Parts: sequence; C-alpha cells; structure tokens
Amino acid sequence: MLVDVNGIRLAYSDTGEGSPVVLLVHGFPLNRSMWDPQRGALRSAGARVIAPDLRGFGASESGPAAPLTMEQHADDMVGLLDALEVREPVVYVGLSMGGYVGFALWRRHPARVRALVLADTRASADTPAGRTDRQRIALLAEELESPQPAMDAMLPRLFSPHLRAGSLPEQLVRGMIGSSSSRAVADGERGLAARADSFSTLPTIDVPTLVIVGEHDVLTPPDESRLIAEGIPSARLVSIDQAGHMSNLENPEAFNEALIGFLREV
Repeated sequence: MLVDVNGIRLAYSDTGEGSPVVLLVHGFPLNRSMWDPQRGALRSAGARVIAPDLRGFGASESGPAAPLTMEQHADDMVGLLDALEVREPVVYVGLSMGGYVGFALWRRHPARVRALVLADTRASADTPAGRTDRQRIALLAEELESPQPAMDAMLPRLFSPHLRAGSLPEQLVRGMIGSSSSRAVADGERGLAARADSFSTLPTIDVPTLVIVGEHDVLTPPDESRLIAEGIPSARLVSIDQAGHMSNLENPEAFNEALIGFLREV
C-alpha cells in the first residue's frame, strides 16, 4: 500500500486489528520485507503490525536529493501514523538504522511511543574514520550507479560465522540490498554519517525498552547494546544465540520469543 507522507509516496504494510500497534522499522539499505519472520508471529499475538519502507528504500519514493537523516525518517514515521489515523502510542521496533531512527523519534515525538525495541544498533555516532568510509561508499555508488559498494562493504559482516554460505537469510539480504537504488545508498550513507550521538538521549527514555543483540554481531557489537541497556532506566538486554547483525533473520524463533514476551509485559 502507498500513502502520501511529507511530500512523498511511502510504501507500507498494515495487518492485524489488535492492540498494541507495533511499528517495524528496517535497517540500511534494506526494506520492510526483512520483517517477514516477525509479522505473522506478532499478528498471532494480537497486535496490529505496521511495516513501512523508509523514504528512498523498497517501494517508497525518494523525494529531493539530500542526505536521508534519522530526523527525516522519524518525521515520516509520525506522518505515516497520522495518515493511518493511529492515535495510540506504538511499540516501536527498529533494527540497526531502525534503532537510530528510534532515538530520533523519541527525541522529537516521545508521546507517540508506548515502548521501544532496539535491536542490533548503537547509541554512538560514527567515528571520523566511519564517516569517511560512508562518504567513500556514497561516492562510489553514485559513480557506478549501483548499490554494489554497499553490498561489498556490508555483506561480509552482517551474519554469524555459524551461518551457512548461501543460506536463506543471506539470499534475502542480498536481494534487498541489490534492489536498492544507488541514490538510496548514497543519500542513506550520508544521512547515517550525519547522525547524532544518542547517549544523552538514553536517560530520558522512560518507557519500557527491550534491547536485543546477536551474540556474534560485529557491526554493532554486544558491548554497544550493553551500553544502551545500562543507559536506559527501564531497559532489559537479550542476546540472541547463533546470530550476527541480522538477528531477526538468523534466529527468528529466539528473536520472536523475546519480542512477543516483551509485548505481553507492556
């Protein structure tokens, strides 16, 4: 489905009619299909599940050429909820970049959040070297007119070493990255490079929060998730066995168990 949000057409799925409303926000440079292993389980638990493609990704339009900032994504999520007439605060679930968007959403629109799930993400901004590398990938994607530079940089570090090469999670992620436009990669990398440090945000989060991390995550290591959980007064940390950065795809059973258990608590 498509809806007009902040000057673009935003693609999303909206299933189930229960409460709470769960908003699933994907990572970079992926799309809402990464949440397929969770959507059915959440509906079975009685939730209404909304999963958007962020601006520029999946079937959503890009809008004017510019860095895709976390603040823009956060405002788009509120615009989507408004367009769908969702008035109640939502359970926000974000993985990786989706977690960064979650921090921005909390800073800008805290009344829209009932609870937070922050998966395989970090509160720190990029290091100077990290920002430089993002700019390099952005320029290369534009030069080649291809998402391949993001594929080359990210794919080797996304999964647990226990995951078999060519497995379904790898195929799914490869397909999502490959379907992203070079524009989405370039604007997305620049937006990520510009994101703020969120450590000062952590103590202000006063809603129930679940922090999830794959035990073998090398992109946003478990120590980063520990810092988030320690910084949020009401947070709990869960480690997902035999999983790397894409913990929801690599071990969906354990991920769903933690997610639905948290939903029942809140």
